[in-house]
Amino acid sequence: MRRGLRALVAGAGLALAASSCAPPPRHTPPAPPPAPATAPATPAPPVPSPARFTTEGEPWIAVGLATDLDTLTLVPVSGARVRALGLRGGSHALPAGAALALRAAEGALRARGPADGPLADLRLPSPDTLALEPRDARAAAFAWRGKTWRGELRAFVNARGRITLVARMPLETYLCGVVPGEIGALADDLLEAGRAQAIAARSFTLFYLGRRAAEGFDLFASVEDQVYGPVESERPLATRCVTSTAGEVALSGGWPIRANYSSTCGGISAEVWEAWPEPPRPYLVSARDAGPSGDHCAASPHFRWRETWPAAELAANLARFGPPLGVRLPPGGVGEIVDVRVTARSRSGRVWRLAVETTTGTVEVHAHVLRQALRRPGRPGAILRSNLFKIDVRRDPRTRRALEVVASGGGNGHGAGLCQTGALGMARAGRDARAILAHYYAGASVERLY
Repeated sequence: MRRGLRALVAGAGLALAASSCAPPPRHTPPAPPPAPATAPATPAPPVPSPARFTTEGEPWIAVGLATDLDTLTLVPVSGARVRALGLRGGSHALPAGAALALRAAEGALRARGPADGPLADLRLPSPDTLALEPRDARAAAFAWRGKTWRGELRAFVNARGRITLVARMPLETYLCGVVPGEIGALADDLLEAGRAQAIAARSFTLFYLGRRAAEGFDLFASVEDQVYGPVESERPLATRCVTSTAGEVALSGGWPIRANYSSTCGGISAEVWEAWPEPPRPYLVSARDAGPSGDHCAASPHFRWRETWPAAELAANLARFGPPLGVRLPPGGVGEIVDVRVTARSRSGRVWRLAVETTTGTVEVHAHVLRQALRRPGRPGAILRSNLFKIDVRRDPRTRRALEVVASGGGNGHGAGLCQTGALGMARAGRDARAILAHYYAGASVERLY
């Protein structure tokens, strides 16, 4: 298995590109808006587009800690001011240790604080927002769900009639809660990987500011965007990596790059279009993740793996998870599995299209939904680790009926951009943060913006 997958990775840039490689999806820019029917007598001068990204000081970010809550209780660590952003009037003091209970009721946010004060019973109609502002947004400010959180908090009833909780804070404060959860435990000989992760996460954040504006914040605090944790998850070495690179951003064409990253690339990184239906980007290209001593991410427990599905379980996963992802099933549903074949691979050797032949017809699964549709055997809540795999069908020696489907693969995650385990391997080999970033984001430059 190891020899076969190694050959698959090694040949991805040559044999696969020449034969079964699907071209990147075409991207057609949107048509310009139509001209107005009547132009003004004196047209206004065009507003020039900035040639590069600029910021006045350290940016702030709004992080979605939770959505669709029915109730929650917040406790300030050292006191806070509470005010309704959409209503006239001043703010009210919430003493340290005093609980503020929130609940959604009939489209409004109900807040109940100390019984002898102005916050004893407060009702805010949607879409008004309740703001809880500590003395210092950088400090440990509020307790929630048994953990301590930094930042100014915002709570409001969303369009679904439930509570959204948001934390606003300076970008560097936010990164201190991101880097340890993303790169994992650090040691002194791994700090350059931590610094590379800090710059990548800072660049990712600036690229995606406003991504979740429809939800009322910038980014989710989860793997949907970047994992952001409470004060208890912060680590001194990770914080040192953030502070020592403060303001440093990876740029392409003068703008923050889309600095995607994942756990383990499996020996070769993916181009962005291999992972998502996105146009190519010059700095997110496929590259072998190896040095003189071997693959940088070989130390990962996910570098090589094997998954075995009973044929009936794989059919059930396709029937359950496929349709919501846009996978078309045969008219009679998913029958018994007859065969499973890779019909196309991408430039990095990842599965681009998979054909699952069943007794009722063939199910075609595309790369962008493959991991979510197949899932891991025995763990329907977990998606397949990567698209970099070979496939085999084990059969009954007498009837030739399919009994099991086996995927022998490598890597964990989408594989585009920085390989986190690979970055650790490069740091261990003596490479610094900028060399690590140059390896994973081709042609990008690192500059201090604030």
